[in-house]
Amino acid sequence: MVIDGRLDLARARQVAVFADRLGLAGVWLRRPWWPVGVPAMSEEDAGGLLAWLGSGAGGRAGLIADAGQADVAWLGRLAAMAAPGLRLALCGEQGDVGRWQRLIARQPGLDATPLALSAGAALPPGPGAAPAAAVFISCSPGRDLAAEVAAAARAAAGGPVLAEVTVSVGRTDTEARARADGDGLFAVAGHPDQQGLFGTLEECQAAAARLAHAGVTELACYLPLASDLHDVLAQLRSIAVGASVLRPGDAPSAAPPPPAGWGGRRATG
Repeated sequence: MVIDGRLDLARARQVAVFADRLGLAGVWLRRPWWPVGVPAMSEEDAGGLLAWLGSGAGGRAGLIADAGQADVAWLGRLAAMAAPGLRLALCGEQGDVGRWQRLIARQPGLDATPLALSAGAALPPGPGAAPAAAVFISCSPGRDLAAEVAAAARAAAGGPVLAEVTVSVGRTDTEARARADGDGLFAVAGHPDQQGLFGTLEECQAAAARLAHAGVTELACYLPLASDLHDVLAQLRSIAVGASVLRPGDAPSAAPPPPAGWGGRRATG
């Protein structure tokens, strides 16, 4: 999952620890954060959080950087703060991405493994550039997700494919839509009903399974900034577990039966 940039440092740490306890693959930070709301974490706090995560305190750490907007000078400071094994995914124009690759290759303290790049920039690497080990599909409101997944899978040639997706899951479609429509993040990153996982738990499981069968090996999920975020995270874990056992064409699992005595009318003597 991607830690919401609108969280302060203390709450971001709590979310990271909870995600780790749920067994999620890791947590990501995105720099700069999407242009919605006011980021609560400074660049220094974000670097410290990445170092804390990289030390194993709160799960596997990753950084998603927009190479055209992120502060390149921050990369050098990050190299001094970040623990080995930091995952790094770059998006943006190919020239900007290439510049970051060359800077990464010259940073001996920055062991970004694996480096993920968009399909257009992943192969072949430019001279003096850090090579890509994974293909990255970044969020955008108007992207054709299915087409980008297909292109990424071809470029990866069996290697890892990481996709950013927006997520809104609810007990009903109405609840999922209310969560998504009420959060300004999805206006700039893309609405979950087109750009990720949307609807009930089983609908989200099915969508995640389709992405997995198309070649995606990991989802970097953006969640609504809800008061019950811990519950949403638990549902995200359930989505991952359910999607791992679904095959194309499989019917969703049956809904659990209602509790004894639930519904209907009580008999009267």
